[in-house]
Amino acid sequence: MEEMRYIAVIFWSVMLGQVAGFIGGALNQQTFSMSYSAIVSVVFAIIFSVIPLILDSSVKDANNEKNA
Repeated sequence: MEEMRYIAVIFWSVMLGQVAGFIGGALNQQTFSMSYSAIVSVVFAIIFSVIPLILDSSVKDANNEKNA
């Protein structure tokens, strides 16, 4: 069931990324590119999904070294 969390993060990041891309394009008076906004959103969603896993494993390693 934990996999659903990652799917939800990617889904909402794409949705919010599309909104941010549309607003950013309008503010800069550029054309809105749906595919570019989706790609950037998915890349950031993956990065922000992986960072907590990396940090959690480093904390567990530090605790194991401390207890040894």
